[in-house]
Amino acid sequence: MLKVMIVDNEATIRKGLVHCIRWEDLGCVVAAQAADGIDALEQLPLVRPDILISDIRMPGMDGLELARRVHEESPWIKVVILTGFPDFEYAQKAIEYSVVDFVLKPTSVESLTQAIHKTKALIAEDRSREELARRLANESEERRGLERGMLLHNLLHRVDLSHLYVLNRMAQLGLRLDSYHVLRLNVAPLSEKDGGDLLSCLRQAQDVLRDSLEGEALYFVPHGDQMCYAVACTPDTSQLFARCTETVDVIGSMPRFSLSIGISCHFTDPLLMADAAGQADRAAQFARYSAERPVERADRLPEIPAQVLGRVSDDLGLLKSAIDSHSLSASQEILSRLFAYMRQNCLPVEAMRSVCVYVHQFCISQMFLSYEEIRLPAHSELPELKKLLESKSDSQLERTLQELIGRMLEQPDGTADDVSSVIRTVQGYVVQHCADDLSLEQLAGLVYLSPSYLSRLFKRETGETLSSYIQGVRIEQAKSLLRATSLKTYEIAERIGIPDPVYFSRIFKKVTGCKPKDYRRQIREQAADG
Repeated sequence: MLKVMIVDNEATIRKGLVHCIRWEDLGCVVAAQAADGIDALEQLPLVRPDILISDIRMPGMDGLELARRVHEESPWIKVVILTGFPDFEYAQKAIEYSVVDFVLKPTSVESLTQAIHKTKALIAEDRSREELARRLANESEERRGLERGMLLHNLLHRVDLSHLYVLNRMAQLGLRLDSYHVLRLNVAPLSEKDGGDLLSCLRQAQDVLRDSLEGEALYFVPHGDQMCYAVACTPDTSQLFARCTETVDVIGSMPRFSLSIGISCHFTDPLLMADAAGQADRAAQFARYSAERPVERADRLPEIPAQVLGRVSDDLGLLKSAIDSHSLSASQEILSRLFAYMRQNCLPVEAMRSVCVYVHQFCISQMFLSYEEIRLPAHSELPELKKLLESKSDSQLERTLQELIGRMLEQPDGTADDVSSVIRTVQGYVVQHCADDLSLEQLAGLVYLSPSYLSRLFKRETGETLSSYIQGVRIEQAKSLLRATSLKTYEIAERIGIPDPVYFSRIFKKVTGCKPKDYRRQIREQAADG
């Protein structure tokens, strides 16, 4: 239905126009009435009519001045003028202000109906033209997106392209690749039933990353159902790492699949994008094996020659599979082979130690895998990590890892009670320290879990995200303080760990339905009535 506004300083005429025309038969509804042009202008932003029918002679602001203002400020509104004074000068002004029609007073139902039909036809024409323009723009942008994707695909896979060609295509497609990182995203199912839905999981991860990097140009390049590349046009490696970590943590709260991300170094030459992709590939290989570091930067990888790094990464994958399968003999054999290969290629102890830290991390993550496989350590695993960091020889590194793997795979399974204990520990800490600046990393360290795994475990066991639980605890404590104290809102906000009082008020209202001061007033009124 098209919305109509009627403007006339005589109430009887307005009522006559409302009741004498069969507006529904015309596909219209009278949405508003105004007594003069000033009144009409005040109502326009709220009503947003499609058609404005106005008398020409009114006090305050006449119909032609109103038509001029509407033409300048809301040109999509179609104006019909009612007048008892046909005049060539009026007609000239009306044409200038895009008035659709003049209807002479006394207004007949037939003449106004004809003017409405004429106006509806113009509106339909305008909307059809706008829809065509929008569709063509969408098709053009979609085509440009496909062409951008093809160019990025060719650059990532080192297709032979001249520098001039690349620069010309970048200009044509609106691509700026003078400052970028390449990311590799990998998703993996957490159970067999989720294995067939990886593409939708990957797309979900892309959406979260896009939201995290809002304001930065980000282009995804498909590479199968389980992984993709992304080109992030930003020079800030640290900030990019933080946003990727944030994305992994968000995905970690969804107990269906895990996400790992490898990040290349910063590049400024689009023709080196294949090199950047290679760096992202190597970083992603290590990120997949680490629950503690599911986001890995190329500039933080062990100092190992590229060809050796590939073989080391493959052996790490085999070792992880053997540990996942609880095969002690296979795990120890692969670990021995890995160390033999690193010795053969004369890797320094520092590089071997970096590899060992990855092994240690995914060993520890296996202790908290699922109900059936959860293995809560009898004591902190930090002594093993300390041994690795202080080891001076390759033999000492190997012995420490062999002992860790042996002890881990030989200890008995825990029970679901262990999981409840982990959740209770986290919940109790949040309640006691809600005024602190709580972080996922801090809470995960409290129970010796990776941040992403704790996030998934908490959501699975409680049905809500950890951040939502923290917020709920803080709001409950705020309600208690509002009931029992006369502290000001900003003082309560500080006491519950939300130093920004404006943000606190907004969150409080979102949860409770009212502002803190209104909540306190309601409590006091109830107490007085009681």
